[in-house]
Amino acid sequence: MFLFTFKDTGGFRQKTGLLKNFYKYLAGLLVVLAGCGDDETKVTSDADYFPLHKGFYQIYNVSETRYLNINDSESRTFQLKTEVVDSFINQEGGYTYTIHRSERTTPSDPWTFTEVWAVRMNTANVVVSEENVPYIRIAFPAVKNRTWDGNALNTLSADEYVLTTVGKSYQLESGEQVGPYIQIVQEDSGDPITFVDKRQEFYVKNIGLVKQEVTDIKYCSDADDCVPGTQVINNGIIYVQTLIEYGQN
Repeated sequence: MFLFTFKDTGGFRQKTGLLKNFYKYLAGLLVVLAGCGDDETKVTSDADYFPLHKGFYQIYNVSETRYLNINDSESRTFQLKTEVVDSFINQEGGYTYTIHRSERTTPSDPWTFTEVWAVRMNTANVVVSEENVPYIRIAFPAVKNRTWDGNALNTLSADEYVLTTVGKSYQLESGEQVGPYIQIVQEDSGDPITFVDKRQEFYVKNIGLVKQEVTDIKYCSDADDCVPGTQVINNGIIYVQTLIEYGQN
C-alpha cells in the first residue's frame, strides 16, 4: 500500500508540474505571437495604402473637362478600371507591377483597354510611371505633414507633395465606411485673376486610391478676348476620379 500510494502521488505531482509548465509555455507563446503581430503591422501598414497583388482591381466614375481655349472645351463622363495583371523583378531587386487601365462610357458597355502603367514600391516610396514618366505618389513613413518632391525621379520641375491628413474613417460613394486613409495634397495654389492649380489624392488602407481631384486651369488675361479678372477659363483641365468598386479577380 505504501509503495502504491507513493507512486500514485508522485505521478500526480509530476502531471501537475507538467501542466503548470504547459500553461506557462502557452502564455509565453501568446505574448511572443502578439508582439510579432504588432511588429508586422508596423512594417506593412504604409504599403497597405497602395495594394499590389495580381488580380486586384478598382473601378472609378470619372468626370473630365478639358479647356482648349475660351471658346472651346470638351467634357465627358466615363468609368475607369485599373487592374494589377503581372509583376517582374526590377533593377533595384524589388518588383515592378504592371497595371492595365481600361475605359467604358456606361456600365453596360464592354471595357476598352487604353494603356499600361507601372508601379514599383520599396521601403522609401511608391513610384507610379504614367506614360513612362515616374512620379513618387506616396513617401514612407506615411505620417502627417510629411513632404517630398513628387518629380524627384523625372526631369520635370520640382513639385512638393504634402501628406496633410491621416484619418480613421473614409466614406465611399456606396456609403461604406472604410479606413484608415491618408490625404496627399500635390498642389494648392492660385489666385482669382490668373490661375488655379489644386491637386489632391486620397488613399485607404487595403483599397488604394479612392479619390483624385485635379483643377489645373489658367484664366484669360487678354483684354482683347475677355474682361480680365472675370475668371473666364482660357485653358486647362478639371478632373474628378471617384472609386465605386474594388475587389480581387
